[in-house]
Amino acid sequence: MASIRAPAAADPRDRKIAELKLQLERERKANAALRDVALALGSPLDVDTLLELVLAKTAELLEAERATAYLIDDASGNLVSRIVVGGKVQAIRLEVGEGIAGSVVKSGKPIRVKDAYRDKRFDRSWDAQTGYKTRSIVAVPMKNHLGRTIGVLQVLNKDSGGEFSADDESLLNSLATQAAISIDNAKLFMSVVQKNVQLRETQELLERKVDEFKLLFDLESAMARAATEQELASAVLTETVRATRVTAGALLVVSAQDEGNTLYWVKAGQSELGVRSKMTPAAGSAIAKAMNDGPQLVQPAAGGAAHPLPDGRDLGFEVASVVAVPLTTEDGSSIGALALYDRTNGRELAGDDTELAKLVAVNATTAISLLRARQSREMTERLSTIGRLLSSVLHDLKTPMTVIAGYVQLLSMTEDLKLRAEYSELVLKQFDHITAMQREVLAFARGERTLFVSRVYLSKYFEEMRAQIEHELKDRPVKLQMVIGDRGIARFDEGKITRAIHNLVRNSLEAMGEGGGTLGIEVQRDGTDLVISVSDTGPGIPTEIEGSLFQSFVTKKAGGTGLGLAIVKKVVEEHGGTVRASSSESGAVFTVRLPQPA
Repeated sequence: MASIRAPAAADPRDRKIAELKLQLERERKANAALRDVALALGSPLDVDTLLELVLAKTAELLEAERATAYLIDDASGNLVSRIVVGGKVQAIRLEVGEGIAGSVVKSGKPIRVKDAYRDKRFDRSWDAQTGYKTRSIVAVPMKNHLGRTIGVLQVLNKDSGGEFSADDESLLNSLATQAAISIDNAKLFMSVVQKNVQLRETQELLERKVDEFKLLFDLESAMARAATEQELASAVLTETVRATRVTAGALLVVSAQDEGNTLYWVKAGQSELGVRSKMTPAAGSAIAKAMNDGPQLVQPAAGGAAHPLPDGRDLGFEVASVVAVPLTTEDGSSIGALALYDRTNGRELAGDDTELAKLVAVNATTAISLLRARQSREMTERLSTIGRLLSSVLHDLKTPMTVIAGYVQLLSMTEDLKLRAEYSELVLKQFDHITAMQREVLAFARGERTLFVSRVYLSKYFEEMRAQIEHELKDRPVKLQMVIGDRGIARFDEGKITRAIHNLVRNSLEAMGEGGGTLGIEVQRDGTDLVISVSDTGPGIPTEIEGSLFQSFVTKKAGGTGLGLAIVKKVVEEHGGTVRASSSESGAVFTVRLPQPA
């Protein structure tokens, strides 16, 4: 703003009027400048932008060549300047007590200097560096609403060449107060913004962790229901693709029987599982590299077109980016790899996705290993059962073979065509029995059936059961009462029914506890059903678990698993039968009904 001077006037009254007009014009321009500063200070600006506006308006309002602001750096305690030189903001540093500005901070009071080079507090080094000649100075402390000095606002060299007045100092004080409060507000605003950003980042991190935990929980639940490797692969890929929001996922699994690799894949939004057996992955594919060399992260080239990865040739569709991790067992061997392809939202796959894929891979590896161990154990148990039961089958073969031999002998002795036809029909019926027995053995060996149903002689079976239970009751204050009302023949899976009866006996013994009591086992025939009852003289079934007695993990016993009765129910239902429980103050009774062929 150009300096305003009073014109010369011959008449004192005219001169007075001119001075008043000059003062009025000065006040008007000062008010306008203050208004502009107030508007600038009220805007949501960062500290540097805010100071730049304040300095420009201050220099204009006080008719000064330059305006400078020093703020106290919270970290070092030094003064950091914001100085306007030729329309640009530059920065210098001063210690508290150094120079005019440092003296203002130290004393907390304004300083007005007519001739800077005559003042010992003035530091000439900045003038020496820039070639600038400082003459007059007015500097005031910038105090916030708490009265704490946060910096200094100063102006240099009056445009008119004179010194700064008390009015200039007062005006500068007003500007400094407004600036200090606005700077504090701006810092607070930026702090709140930064805190909000940090909170948002923390929230996103927590949400991501919650999503990871939910994925692992859903994955564990889905994998627990899988009975085959294909079902397991489908569970792993479907849940992982859904939770990670990728376009597709693949699982490469090495066969446990050295029959080559199997590749499973699922695309987002589709439940159908793709399968390729006995295959060799495409050369250079990320999933094959992961299996052999460790985790792989492949992203499209920045700014360039995405080149399809070799993995796409195996999957049947193009993929541009991938995260792939190995399935590594506890002994360090690799049994395959997991891969995730292309995000659905267009974002690139990153390191976080690799870490999540590793978590999924660990769970998938454990599940595959457990499934294979279970299948191997079941096969071993099945073969062992076949070996044990073949002797029973051979024994059962004696009956039809004896019948066949008898009727063949009768056929050779009679010429009566009617009798020969009757004997032939009876022989063929015995062959049907033998064929049925053969089918059951083969079906069980192939794993097509979970039951190995054979003829069981009840008298012999329950006498052996009595010996087993009496051995278990040794040193227990429990009396065994066994009533075998049916000593004939029944058909069931001997091993599984034995397991079920032992579970019921164990349940009764635990119910009676250390006090002991009476354990009862009764075998009867009701129509075509074989009925087996196991009773005890314990306290009965707790009312709170009566409705869920046969569910897994339901128990009231310390250390109990709650699986015994669930296993009984499963075994009986596999036989097409039922199991019921009744309870009273005198104890509990479990009744198993097994349908028998007419």
